[in-house]
Amino acid sequence: MDITAHPVTVSVLIAYLVLLVVIGVISSRKSSGGLTAFFLAGRGLNKWTVAFSAVSSGRSSWLILGVTGTAYLTGLDAVWAVAGYITVEVFMFFFVARRFRTFSEKTGSITIPDIFESRLGDPWKIMRLISASIILFFMVAYVGSQLVGGATAFSGSLGISQTQGMWMTAAIIFLYTILGGFHAVSKTDVLQILFMFFSLIILPVVALIQLGGFGPVLDVMQAEGGGFTSPFAFAFGAVIGLLGIGFGSPGNPHIVVRYMSLKNVHEMRQAALIATIWNVIMGWGAILVGLIGRVYFPAPDMLPNGNNEQIFTSLGAEVMNPFFAGILLVAVLAAIMSSADSQLLVGSSAVLRDMLDKVIAKNKDLSQRRLVLYSRLTIVMVMGLSIWLAATAEQFVFWMVLFAFGGLGACFGPSLILAFYWKGLTRKGVIAGMISGLLTVIMVAEQPEWSYAFIDVEAFLTTYFFGITYEAVPGFIIGFLFTVGVSLATKKPEGASEMIDDMDRAV
Repeated sequence: MDITAHPVTVSVLIAYLVLLVVIGVISSRKSSGGLTAFFLAGRGLNKWTVAFSAVSSGRSSWLILGVTGTAYLTGLDAVWAVAGYITVEVFMFFFVARRFRTFSEKTGSITIPDIFESRLGDPWKIMRLISASIILFFMVAYVGSQLVGGATAFSGSLGISQTQGMWMTAAIIFLYTILGGFHAVSKTDVLQILFMFFSLIILPVVALIQLGGFGPVLDVMQAEGGGFTSPFAFAFGAVIGLLGIGFGSPGNPHIVVRYMSLKNVHEMRQAALIATIWNVIMGWGAILVGLIGRVYFPAPDMLPNGNNEQIFTSLGAEVMNPFFAGILLVAVLAAIMSSADSQLLVGSSAVLRDMLDKVIAKNKDLSQRRLVLYSRLTIVMVMGLSIWLAATAEQFVFWMVLFAFGGLGACFGPSLILAFYWKGLTRKGVIAGMISGLLTVIMVAEQPEWSYAFIDVEAFLTTYFFGITYEAVPGFIIGFLFTVGVSLATKKPEGASEMIDDMDRAV
């Protein structure tokens, strides 16, 4: 019998799910005061909560399943993927985040489109509508993919169908998010990161103890050779492509919105240090799981369906007792839910704040409590779309998510960074950067047949980009070039110099 079906394992899982809902109920009162309270926890979170929430929402199941699977399959290749996002997030947290937090409070900004409009002006709301549409598009697909992942985890552990598992995942995330808003999401993220952290530490430690030390792991790595013994065994383009995963971080709203929620801006660098330490430890823990797993399962076809991303759960079933196997299962679900809840909230804010409140009903005097009610109704809508997408277009969902992280980074990353440092940035430059970044990412990820008459993207990347195929890298670069180029050719907004000077003084 699969150890994940043991009654003790199931009991751990159920206790965890109940605790999530309880946190949502407790947080519901704090989140009902207005949009800032609902979407940013009233900018009142402490440094630990902000740090843990940023790490938790940013990693998702990609760390638990993806990085462990990459390390199992290719060895130290996974080091570059971890180094990429850690490096970029260190830069964002230590340098950009304080400007983000200070400017957002001064201007009353809640969302990314709010930041752009406050910084550059947007009389026709074109920039707001384009950015909000991109966010909603990707967030629905993101949440849909997490529902599919949760369905797989639940069906495997509880013996229920994929459909039942999907509905159970959706129901839990929906309940605590709609009740507690960002308060509940950030607090559950702290709980979830603790499960992820514990699992990525305890699993390799227990496995190594059972092996009698690192000896068998080093023997296997030497036998495999290549990337198992040196991270420099990979082609330059492959290394840059993996490092380029970090290019997605600056533009993913569910990560950067955490900067706006910190109570004391002077604690931002302390939060950055906390987040960096946890990122490094968890990243190396995931790599060790993959390398150690190669000893227990020498061939990929020994894993369920020959899937290398099953190494985390397979190794856990091999070396853990039922209680700790339940902890590992919870860690997988925590990775899924900690991203899905944040993405659900960001998608809802794109509809409620950026479309309804600021465009459709901009001349109507809606009370904050009514807006919170509408926010909760918007969550119902976004979750409904995500469920529909997950249930009817699973292949499309996974195809979308393959480039969603990089796509958001290419669309928003260059403009967000430039908005806080460059006085010459213009509204038209941001729009050009968003559109060109998005189109580049789509062309690299899945070039349409008709476009080969004009350009062979793969051949172009091979010739000029060292064969880099991860779409975030060319997408970010092209988005940056268009943002700068069009900004230089258009008139900068009034007061831009004063805004940047104010930010320089504030930090």
